[in-house]
Amino acid sequence: MLGSGRGGAAGGHMHGARWGVIAAVLAVSGCFDTEPCPAPLEACGGICYDLRTDRLHCGECGNACAGGEVCLSGACVSDPNAACVSRSGGAFVTLGVCGDTVKAWIVAPDFISRAEALVADPASPGAAVPTFDLRDGSDCDAQWSWSPSPATARFADAGSPSCSACPSSVQADPAGWITQVGVWCPPARVLAVHRQ
Repeated sequence: MLGSGRGGAAGGHMHGARWGVIAAVLAVSGCFDTEPCPAPLEACGGICYDLRTDRLHCGECGNACAGGEVCLSGACVSDPNAACVSRSGGAFVTLGVCGDTVKAWIVAPDFISRAEALVADPASPGAAVPTFDLRDGSDCDAQWSWSPSPATARFADAGSPSCSACPSSVQADPAGWITQVGVWCPPARVLAVHRQ
């Protein structure tokens, strides 16, 4: 009896140790994140990323694109804008707009700080409508042929129907938006801010 009791206790400790290892692996892999990320983002190590466009988590958590590549639609491809990787003095701000994402390089310090506050608490008091001057060229978000101007990004208290649109609408006529409308104030939510 005494021998079987020790064996049972040892077996119980081993069983508990196995579950401890499994729990640790699941925790490290992000399976115990308590806060879900807003769509289309997914949690990798407790931080929300867009796996369709994030070069460190391309298509899945931890799948980093090689130097000179970007993540486009969840796949690593050659980067026509290789300089994006080495940028500093600003932040990549990811917006969720109409079910799409727009990743913009921003150097306006007030915009970056407010964007970080909105990521932490989307209901935080203050201006919450991102407003951008637009320019031609994708500039680090290859899914769009236009981009927000990095230095003039700002937040407004309210948007205007004349400048509020989904990114696909801007993509349908980027020249018209750049030359005629000039400003884009989308009904967006700030999803992520990554300083560099």
